[in-house]
Amino acid sequence: MENTLENTLENTLETVEKPPFVLAEHLSKSFRLSSRNIQVLKNVSFSLSKGEWIALCGASGSGKTTLLDILGGLSRPDTGKVYIDGTDLSSLSASSSVVFRRKNLGFVFQSYHMLPELTICENVMLPALLDGKNKKAVREKALSLLEKMGLSHRFHHRPNELSGGEQQRAAIARSLINDPCLILADEPTGNLDSVTGQGILELFREIHKDGVSIIMVTHDHYVASLSDRIIHLKDGLIAQEEEKALEKE
Repeated sequence: MENTLENTLENTLETVEKPPFVLAEHLSKSFRLSSRNIQVLKNVSFSLSKGEWIALCGASGSGKTTLLDILGGLSRPDTGKVYIDGTDLSSLSASSSVVFRRKNLGFVFQSYHMLPELTICENVMLPALLDGKNKKAVREKALSLLEKMGLSHRFHHRPNELSGGEQQRAAIARSLINDPCLILADEPTGNLDSVTGQGILELFREIHKDGVSIIMVTHDHYVASLSDRIIHLKDGLIAQEEEKALEKE
């Protein structure tokens, strides 16, 4: 009898739906341009499961980057809320939001955003040092990540001494230094040639295999096909969702 009750309880717990890892609810955002009010996002809602990779697609001006900025707490919506692992981003103060991003999120931008006066290793270390972690341990981890990215021979170089592909690999290493639960990437292969871009995508596939959630803005159909789900934006609205992307190689 006791085992039957235990089994029933376990089955019940398994069937309880877990809250989404990322939840965007009714997001709207507008910008003032001269005398006009430009509505960039219009009541956008979607969710992401832990470990899922979502591609945000759409033409220029469809709201992709604005949505990514809001999901990362870099911008606040006019209306709506974003929850990441149960945390309501709108409830955080400006300083708390900075700490939350540093501890939980990794950002990869199209233009790399490397500090030119620091070496590549120092750029990778920076988020963890700002978080107060031990410098020796952080340096060891940074060197390990750079080795994984194929940059162990470049750790002492400055950004202007690296190619675009090398800088982007370093930016990915930097995004991973604090073991983020979510990577937000904005056109990470947009400034790269096809061969270099393919190498960057392989790195994202490895990150995804490690269980890290990814939300990636892209206009490239092939890049989007590597994701688990594609969300198409048009004129600030979700025009279509593909629950299962194209078959992965």
